Amino acid sequence: MIIKVGHLNGEVRLYDLADNCTANQLMMLIQSEIQCEISLVSNGEAVAASALLGSESIYYVNVDAEGGKKKKKKKKNFAKPKKKKHRHRKVKLATLKLYTVDGKGLVQRSHKQCPQCPQGVYMAKHFDRHYCGTCHQTFRMDEATIKANLEAIKKQQAAKAAAAAAAAPAGGAAAGGAAGGKKGKKK
Repeated sequence: MIIKVGHLNGEVRLYDLADNCTANQLMMLIQSEIQCEISLVSNGEAVAASALLGSESIYYVNVDAEGGKKKKKKKKNFAKPKKKKHRHRKVKLATLKLYTVDGKGLVQRSHKQCPQCPQGVYMAKHFDRHYCGTCHQTFRMDEATIKANLEAIKKQQAAKAAAAAAAAPAGGAAAGGAAGGKKGKKK
Protein backbone atom coordinates (compact mmCIF):
# COMPACT_ATOMS: atom_id res chain seq x y z
CA MET A 1 0.00 0.00 0.00
CA ILE A 2 1.17 3.54 -0.77
CA ILE A 3 1.20 6.04 2.13
CA LYS A 4 1.52 9.83 1.77
CA VAL A 5 3.79 11.57 4.30
CA GLY A 6 4.18 15.36 4.59
CA HIS A 7 7.73 16.25 5.62
CA LEU A 8 9.10 19.25 7.49
CA ASN A 9 10.21 21.09 4.34
CA GLY A 10 6.65 21.01 2.95
CA GLU A 11 7.01 18.30 0.31
CA VAL A 12 4.79 15.18 0.32
CA ARG A 13 6.60 11.86 -0.19
CA LEU A 14 5.09 8.49 -1.05
CA TYR A 15 6.15 5.32 0.79
CA ASP A 16 5.33 1.80 -0.46
CA LEU A 17 4.72 -0.42 2.60
CA ALA A 18 2.99 -3.70 3.43
CA ASP A 19 -0.79 -3.73 4.03
CA ASN A 20 -0.57 -4.45 7.78
CA CYS A 21 2.18 -1.89 8.49
CA THR A 22 2.12 -0.02 11.83
CA ALA A 23 2.98 3.62 12.52
CA ASN A 24 6.11 2.52 14.40
CA GLN A 25 7.55 0.88 11.25
CA LEU A 26 6.91 4.03 9.20
CA MET A 27 8.52 6.20 11.91
CA MET A 28 11.64 4.00 11.91
CA LEU A 29 11.88 4.33 8.12
CA ILE A 30 11.58 8.14 8.24
CA GLN A 31 13.97 8.46 11.22
CA SER A 32 16.66 6.64 9.29
CA GLU A 33 16.37 9.35 6.57
CA ILE A 34 16.09 12.42 8.85
CA GLN A 35 18.46 11.27 11.64
CA CYS A 36 16.30 12.66 14.49
CA GLU A 37 13.41 11.50 16.67
CA ILE A 38 9.98 12.23 15.14
CA SER A 39 6.26 11.73 15.74
CA LEU A 40 3.42 11.32 13.23
CA VAL A 41 0.22 13.36 13.12
CA SER A 42 -2.94 12.59 11.16
CA ASN A 43 -6.12 14.72 11.12
CA GLY A 44 -4.73 16.95 13.88
CA GLU A 45 -4.12 14.07 16.33
CA ALA A 46 -0.93 12.22 17.22
CA VAL A 47 -0.76 8.68 15.82
CA ALA A 48 0.01 5.91 18.33
CA ALA A 49 3.05 3.77 17.50
CA SER A 50 0.99 0.55 17.49
CA ALA A 51 -1.77 1.93 15.20
CA LEU A 52 -2.28 0.44 11.75
CA LEU A 53 -1.84 2.85 8.84
CA GLY A 54 -4.58 3.62 6.31
CA SER A 55 -3.92 4.50 2.69
CA GLU A 56 -6.48 7.35 2.41
CA SER A 57 -5.03 9.71 5.02
CA ILE A 58 -1.91 11.88 4.86
CA TYR A 59 0.54 11.64 7.75
CA TYR A 60 2.66 14.62 8.79
CA VAL A 61 6.11 14.47 10.40
CA ASN A 62 6.66 16.45 13.63
CA VAL A 63 9.95 17.06 15.41
CA ASP A 64 10.06 18.08 19.08
CA ALA A 65 12.01 21.33 19.39
CA GLU A 66 12.93 23.50 22.36
CA GLY A 67 11.98 27.12 22.14
CA GLY A 68 9.22 29.63 22.47
CA LYS A 69 9.67 29.92 26.21
CA LYS A 70 9.98 33.33 27.78
CA LYS A 71 12.99 34.24 29.84
CA LYS A 72 12.27 34.53 33.55
CA LYS A 73 12.07 38.19 34.55
CA LYS A 74 13.88 39.65 37.51
CA LYS A 75 11.56 40.83 40.28
CA LYS A 76 11.38 44.62 40.45
CA ASN A 77 12.03 46.44 43.70
CA PHE A 78 9.85 49.53 43.83
CA ALA A 79 11.21 52.56 45.65
CA LYS A 80 7.85 54.18 46.34
CA PRO A 81 4.61 52.50 47.38
CA LYS A 82 1.79 52.44 44.86
CA LYS A 83 -0.40 55.50 44.62
CA LYS A 84 -3.65 54.95 46.50
CA LYS A 85 -6.76 55.43 44.40
CA HIS A 86 -9.47 57.80 45.58
CA ARG A 87 -12.38 55.81 46.95
CA HIS A 88 -15.76 57.41 47.52
CA ARG A 89 -16.79 56.96 51.14
CA LYS A 90 -20.48 57.19 51.85
CA VAL A 91 -21.30 59.47 54.80
CA LYS A 92 -24.20 58.20 56.88
CA LEU A 93 -26.99 60.74 57.42
CA ALA A 94 -25.21 63.29 55.23
CA THR A 95 -28.38 65.38 54.94
CA LEU A 96 -27.96 66.44 58.59
CA LYS A 97 -25.02 68.61 57.47
CA LEU A 98 -27.33 70.63 55.23
CA TYR A 99 -29.60 71.80 58.07
CA THR A 100 -29.14 73.28 61.56
CA VAL A 101 -31.64 73.70 64.41
CA ASP A 102 -31.46 76.99 66.31
CA GLY A 103 -32.36 77.59 70.00
CA LYS A 104 -36.04 78.21 69.22
CA GLY A 105 -36.38 74.83 67.47
CA LEU A 106 -36.53 76.26 63.95
CA VAL A 107 -34.78 74.36 61.15
CA GLN A 108 -32.56 76.47 58.90
CA ARG A 109 -30.51 75.59 55.82
CA SER A 110 -26.78 75.81 56.44
CA HIS A 111 -25.95 75.41 52.73
CA LYS A 112 -27.17 77.62 49.92
CA GLN A 113 -29.51 76.14 47.30
CA CYS A 114 -28.43 76.45 43.66
CA PRO A 115 -30.73 78.83 41.74
CA GLN A 116 -30.16 77.12 38.35
CA CYS A 117 -30.55 73.49 39.43
CA PRO A 118 -33.80 71.79 40.50
CA GLN A 119 -35.02 71.80 44.12
CA GLY A 120 -32.76 69.94 46.57
CA VAL A 121 -29.37 70.66 44.94
CA TYR A 122 -27.12 72.44 47.43
CA MET A 123 -23.92 74.37 46.81
CA ALA A 124 -20.61 73.45 48.44
CA LYS A 125 -19.40 75.91 51.03
CA HIS A 126 -15.72 76.92 50.67
CA PHE A 127 -13.92 79.60 52.66
CA ASP A 128 -14.15 82.12 49.78
CA ARG A 129 -17.03 80.93 47.56
CA HIS A 130 -20.17 78.82 47.11
CA TYR A 131 -19.88 76.23 44.33
CA CYS A 132 -22.48 74.00 42.63
CA GLY A 133 -21.05 70.62 41.61
CA THR A 134 -23.92 69.95 39.20
CA CYS A 135 -24.00 73.07 37.01
CA HIS A 136 -20.54 74.46 38.08
CA GLN A 137 -21.88 77.85 39.07
CA THR A 138 -19.70 79.82 41.53
CA PHE A 139 -20.64 82.71 43.82
CA ARG A 140 -17.75 84.67 45.37
CA MET A 141 -18.03 85.93 48.97
CA ASP A 142 -17.15 89.43 50.10
CA GLU A 143 -13.69 90.22 51.55
CA ALA A 144 -14.81 90.53 55.19
CA THR A 145 -16.40 87.06 55.15
CA ILE A 146 -13.30 85.54 53.52
CA LYS A 147 -11.02 87.02 56.23
CA ALA A 148 -13.32 85.74 58.99
CA ASN A 149 -13.39 82.26 57.44
CA LEU A 150 -9.57 82.19 57.11
CA GLU A 151 -9.16 83.14 60.79
CA ALA A 152 -11.57 80.38 61.81
CA ILE A 153 -9.59 77.86 59.72
CA LYS A 154 -6.29 78.97 61.33
CA LYS A 155 -7.82 78.53 64.81
CA GLN A 156 -8.98 75.02 63.90
CA GLN A 157 -5.53 74.08 62.57
CA ALA A 158 -3.84 75.44 65.72
CA ALA A 159 -6.24 73.42 67.90
CA LYS A 160 -5.48 70.26 65.88
CA ALA A 161 -1.72 70.83 66.20
CA ALA A 162 -2.04 71.34 69.96
CA ALA A 163 -4.11 68.16 70.30
CA ALA A 164 -1.55 66.19 68.26
CA ALA A 165 1.32 67.53 70.38
CA ALA A 166 -0.51 66.57 73.58
CA ALA A 167 -1.28 63.08 72.26
CA ALA A 168 2.35 62.43 71.21
CA PRO A 169 4.64 60.92 73.89
CA ALA A 170 7.09 63.26 75.57
CA GLY A 171 10.09 61.07 74.57
CA GLY A 172 13.13 62.40 72.74
CA ALA A 173 12.60 60.29 69.58
CA ALA A 174 9.15 61.71 68.91
CA ALA A 175 10.33 65.27 69.55
CA GLY A 176 13.04 64.99 66.90
CA GLY A 177 15.96 63.92 69.12
CA ALA A 178 18.74 61.60 68.02
CA ALA A 179 17.70 58.68 70.23
CA GLY A 180 17.54 55.87 67.64
CA GLY A 181 15.28 55.88 64.60
CA LYS A 182 16.09 56.80 61.04
CA LYS A 183 18.31 59.68 60.10
CA GLY A 184 16.87 62.31 57.82
CA LYS A 185 18.54 64.66 55.37
CA LYS A 186 21.14 67.00 56.75
CA LYS A 187 20.08 70.62 56.65
